[in-house]
Amino acid sequence: MIWGGWLRVSHLAVGLSTLVLIATGWLLEMAPSLQADAADFHYYAASVLIFGLVLRLLLAFSGSPVEAFSALIPRAGEWRTMRDTLVFYLSLARAPLPRWYAHNPLWKPVYLVLYLCLLILILTGWLRDSQDLLWGWYLPSMHAMFASVVAWLALLHVLGVILHDYRGDAADISGIVNGYRYFVIDNQQIKGSAQPLASIKLTDISKPDR
Repeated sequence: MIWGGWLRVSHLAVGLSTLVLIATGWLLEMAPSLQADAADFHYYAASVLIFGLVLRLLLAFSGSPVEAFSALIPRAGEWRTMRDTLVFYLSLARAPLPRWYAHNPLWKPVYLVLYLCLLILILTGWLRDSQDLLWGWYLPSMHAMFASVVAWLALLHVLGVILHDYRGDAADISGIVNGYRYFVIDNQQIKGSAQPLASIKLTDISKPDR
């Protein structure tokens, strides 16, 4: 298993609440007759978002290595994978998709930016009920700007994951649902490898201690 249960709960809470916040935020601006109901759902979704982010923060310090925030910082050996993944996107999935174990290396810094934008949205949304200006910033405009950034990142993320499952071989969508990903092994690479295959005789296996 790659993604633990609590990480998947956090992902579900953040993902669904973000979609509801985007939809209700749009209704607040474009549908005056629905403002009251949209505002209620907007605040409910914000509460779910805060829960998901707090849970994600706890996992960053107490979860598995792939759940730590350090796992969202690209390593030196991942720059080629990031480049090849970008080529995969720009070619509209005609170029081969690289393989990785947990987080998509190209999206690692994007995830950090997304979390930062969501925190700013929570802060500006909370403060705008009591004031319009903060350090010279007009909070409603700032809130709308970061909401647009999050909406575009969410859309690109969904499209990217669909492309991964359509053209790749690691099952990103099912991985975030059940925690498991599968990887296709190239038999030609195994045959051409100089590494000897491990083997063990049945007589070498001792009975376990009781």
